Amino acid sequence: MIAFFPQAYPDELLYSLLSRYHQRSGNARFVFTAEELYRNGKLTHPSIDFVNVFNDDAMKWLTKETEWETVAEKHTMFPALIRFLPLHRRKEAEEGVRKQNGNWKNIMCLPVLEEKRYLRFCSLCAKEDREKYGETYWHREHQIPRIRVCPRHRLYLGNSTIPIHSK
Repeated sequence: MIAFFPQAYPDELLYSLLSRYHQRSGNARFVFTAEELYRNGKLTHPSIDFVNVFNDDAMKWLTKETEWETVAEKHTMFPALIRFLPLHRRKEAEEGVRKQNGNWKNIMCLPVLEEKRYLRFCSLCAKEDREKYGETYWHREHQIPRIRVCPRHRLYLGNSTIPIHSK
């Protein structure tokens, strides 16, 4: 049973929110956090770009202050990657996210990127986050493929050492 859950920051990637939960949970290994959050408790790694299927307790916390559709829209890469889909496929993908059935990954045409993607950050955003919240977090807008500059500060984004599709 989940006793607490951190509140999402503006434009925070869901992966970042889950990472902050794991850090504060006291769990020594991610496998214990996965058992608390996901319907498939044996999940080896969470999706950075999208969502995995959450259990009822985790969904209760994630939707405590907003609807699930808003969480998916404001805290995952989903809206950036469905923007150019035909309307019927976009609707199918949206329905898949709403029901958390996983079919939305098959419907979407994900861009093929020749370069290895890493979680990215803006140094000025990180500084402002620390001043305002006491910690920094992964901003969703910094993770959009092929975006190289922070839209707020007009600074080049730095790459972390965390590959987007790593385990």
